[in-house]
Parts: sequence; structure tokens; C-alpha cells
Amino acid sequence: MSVARTARTARTPRTVRATLLAAFAALALLLSGAATTTASARTAAVTGLDGAWACEVPAGYVYDQVSMNRSCSGGGSWNSPQFHLRTPVDGLTACIGAPGFVHDSISWGYSCSQQPGVTSNAYHLRVPYDGLTACVATPAFTYDRSGHDFSCSLVQGVRSNNFHLRKPVNGMWACSVPSGWTYSATASDLDCAVLPNVPTTKFRLVG
Repeated sequence: MSVARTARTARTPRTVRATLLAAFAALALLLSGAATTTASARTAAVTGLDGAWACEVPAGYVYDQVSMNRSCSGGGSWNSPQFHLRTPVDGLTACIGAPGFVHDSISWGYSCSQQPGVTSNAYHLRVPYDGLTACVATPAFTYDRSGHDFSCSLVQGVRSNNFHLRKPVNGMWACSVPSGWTYSATASDLDCAVLPNVPTTKFRLVG
């Protein structure tokens, strides 16, 4: 009886060590799998749907090409638009605008067209910054000058406005009063003219 008890006692540390080693091995395998899953998720988040062709444009994406075919027609005999999805980034030319971006030029071609032989416009997306001349104003900025040329035209051959974006600062003359700001004086000249040769009011900002 004493010998058997001694044998059991001698085997116990070995059993504990084996159990611990097995547990550590299982934990290492689990962590390895978790790391792989996290890396895969990160890659998927970065890659996402950028470059995919789809029948609809999900939120957060734009598209830079349209293909008219039967892939999205639900089995019908007619052609429907299929869109080449892109993640919006500064400098991308896209068929539509994107939240948080402005565009500084409009081009024309067939890439975005959904009608055979008919050109459509495309937008050169930009992240707005102080001093950018853009085709549209944006609430995060004001503008201190408006121009008229063909770079932002939605109708070919017709001049359109552009806007010299500025981050508002105290004392600057601006064409609009941003939210949260007021003004201490006004003036009227052609700096902010939306119509050619028509003087427009500008404001000395206080904020």
C-alpha cells in the first residue's frame, strides 16, 4: 500500500506537467488562429470592395466605370448598368461625388455613361484644404474668391463657377459667413461675384 501511494505521488508531477504543456500548446494554437483571423480581417477591411464590379453602389464607395450588360438585369434580355466600385481617395476621378470630398474639375467621356454614344461627366475628387479652388463650396470652409471658367462646367461649353476655399480666420474677408462665426463689416465688389461683372457682398469675419 505504501509503495503504491509512493508511485502515485511520483507520477503526479509528471501528470501536472503534461497537462500544463497540453494547455499551453492549445493556447498557442488558439492565439495563432486569432492572430491569423485578425490579420485576415484587417486585409479584408483595407481591400474591401475596391475594384469589384457590382449591380449597386454601397454606402462609402463611388464608381469610376459603368459597364452596360445583362449581369444585373435579373435574367432579362436588356442591358443594365454594372458599376466598378472604388474607395474614394484624394485625386480619384469618379462618376459621382463622395461625402467629405469636393471636386476641382469635371471631365467628359464614356466611362460613366449609361447610354450608348452619349458622354457623361466625371468628377476629380479632392480632400478640401485651405487654398484649393473647387467646383463646390463646403460647410467646413468659406471662400474668398469666385471664378468663372469651363473646368467645373456641368454643361459642355458653358462656363461655371469655382470657389477659392479658405479656412476661416478672424479679420479675413470672405464671401460667406461660416456656422459659428459673425462679421464686423461688409463690402461689395467682384471678388465674390457668382454672376460675371455683378458686385456681390463680402464679410469681414469675427469668430
